[in-house]
Amino acid sequence: MKILQFTTHIENNSQLHLTLPCEFANQDVELLVIIQPHKETLERQNWLAFINQSYGCLADDSLERPEQLPSSLLLED
Repeated sequence: MKILQFTTHIENNSQLHLTLPCEFANQDVELLVIIQPHKETLERQNWLAFINQSYGCLADDSLERPEQLPSSLLLED
C-alpha cells in the first residue's frame, strides 16, 4: 500500500481530476478518497453563508443619508 497526498481543486461540475505516478499504470487498484476542506475554504463558506442570510435584511427600511457637513468644519485643527 502506498499513501499519496494531494491538494487539489474540485471543479464547479463536481469533477476531480487526478494524475497518478506511472508505477500505477495499467493495473487495477483500490482507491480511497478522503475529502477535507481547507480551513480557509470553510471560513469563506461561513462568510458567504452569513452574507446570504443577512442580504436584504434592511430592504424595507427607508435609510437616508443625512446632509454632509461642509469640509471646512471637518478639517479644523
